Amino acid sequence: MKKETMIRALDRAVHFVLHPVRNCRTLLLFSFLMTQAITIVGNIVEATTDPFLSFLLPIFDCYLLCVLAGWLKRVKLGFLVGLFVTVILFAELFTVFFYHSNFTVYVLLLVFETNTKESSEFIQAALGLPSTWYAVLLTLVIATLSYGLARLSQKPFRWKKGGMFVVFALILWSGLRQLSAYTRLYHCFSSASTTVCNDPKYMPHLNTPFVRLAYGMAYNRASSSELYVLEESVRETAVDSCSYRCPLIVLVIGESYNKHHTPLYEPNALPTTPRLMKQRDEGRLFVYKDAVAPYNFTSNAFKYMFTLWDDSDADEWTRHTLFPAVFKKAGYCVDFLSNQFTMEQTHVWDFAGGTIFNRHGLSELQFHHRNPHVFRYDGELIEQIPTLDSLLARPTLLIVHLSGQHVKYDLKYPENFARFTTDDERTPFGGELGRQTAAHYDNATYYNDFVVDSIFQMVRTADAIGIYLSDHGEEVFDWRDKYERTNEGTLYPEVAHYQYEIPLLFFMTDTFQVRHPDVAEAVRTSTDRRFLSNDLPHLLLYLGGIGSPEYKEKRNILSPHYDMNRKRIIRNDVDYDKLMKKAATGF
Repeated sequence: MKKETMIRALDRAVHFVLHPVRNCRTLLLFSFLMTQAITIVGNIVEATTDPFLSFLLPIFDCYLLCVLAGWLKRVKLGFLVGLFVTVILFAELFTVFFYHSNFTVYVLLLVFETNTKESSEFIQAALGLPSTWYAVLLTLVIATLSYGLARLSQKPFRWKKGGMFVVFALILWSGLRQLSAYTRLYHCFSSASTTVCNDPKYMPHLNTPFVRLAYGMAYNRASSSELYVLEESVRETAVDSCSYRCPLIVLVIGESYNKHHTPLYEPNALPTTPRLMKQRDEGRLFVYKDAVAPYNFTSNAFKYMFTLWDDSDADEWTRHTLFPAVFKKAGYCVDFLSNQFTMEQTHVWDFAGGTIFNRHGLSELQFHHRNPHVFRYDGELIEQIPTLDSLLARPTLLIVHLSGQHVKYDLKYPENFARFTTDDERTPFGGELGRQTAAHYDNATYYNDFVVDSIFQMVRTADAIGIYLSDHGEEVFDWRDKYERTNEGTLYPEVAHYQYEIPLLFFMTDTFQVRHPDVAEAVRTSTDRRFLSNDLPHLLLYLGGIGSPEYKEKRNILSPHYDMNRKRIIRNDVDYDKLMKKAATGF
């Protein structure tokens, strides 16, 4: 009798737990099969996750979606869950195909920081890619299969009761395992620090799409909260003295610049930079051979490039100031012209890429003047640069941030700069698409050469020094059938070579070289030094003659005390120089 009671109780428990599934079979099957497809494709393209956990843990996530759909059906909104699931899972499947990566903090950061213009350009580019249509086709196949299996499961079959018990047991086991992930996600969501989210005690196992998505959102929310602390740090910016060593400093920041597509770095490259080559040959432009960026996406690259924090510091980056704020407090006029980040833009999330500039308080603490909106081409942005007389009226730091060669490349240059065609391209990867994409990229580089040279030409008669570098690099069918940037689990030397290596150029006018022979000599004799863009603020403070408690001479590439053995850490934990040393000698 006791045994029968237990069986009846178990039977009631099974029916109770599986009740939300009965009217949600297609959604359950679709979400589960999609997660398995993501895992399989990911392991093929090296976006690897644990196969066992990636098979079992999504069961409870999918079950909870059925519970939510059941509740919303009461108010006729159950379809929203299906729509949400389809969009999210298709998005991750596409991400795996295209970026060779699951949802990560960095992938979501790229999505959230992208403005409407960039989104439109990316969608146009994605529609022409086979990976997009692979994801579409696989999603349709799984949707059809899920519907068919859901219909079959409604029919009676011999082992149906045993099958229900197995599903019940899997849901319970998966739920118990996922409870830990949900608890850790709660800690990260309720935290105002990315340090908590990175702590192994609070970081969930990232083996399901929905947990990966939630963790990425929680992490970036914490990143947003850090900006409150950053603003207070910037308000406390300290300046001890200022000699205004260089009265006019022009900093030009490019976007997605593959330095191996210019003869400035690769003698056999197409002639994409004739104007800058001329400046070099005439003795005004100096090419630094070994510069890298810490990340291959804008947000973190800018966070490192603008703050005086270093990864060797024991505290958080938000406890340090930003170099434009130091210049402003020292008495420089600081102008910031950007063809990506303007105050009129609004984003769902506050991310370091835009909001170290666009957060109202931070912007006021750093800049005197900004452009109100972006332009189609970078050449239109430089028309906003003040006249030379205005720039020379007081010591000035002019920062120009270009859209450069950001994908979609064919939209980054006017028609009259279309110099290169598929016939000029030699890449063996990607077929006709690869050659066409490379041609567009090289044309964008050719136009960028015109823009950067035009900026330097504006100040050519003044006592001025200019610096050009890019936020990160880019792949353009250079060593495989791939372009743009990726986030593989393994950082290959080739990826570091193309996506993390950046150009670093110094421009010194004739007048500047006469008036500042010590600086000019330091530039000429340091072009072989290793450089990480994290160190840019210390170089700039030296050029400005600014004394600050945060200035570190060993990080100023022009100083005789520059630390040439300093580790260059990229993507948070990879020693770039060790990685390249282990690699083959050629690419």
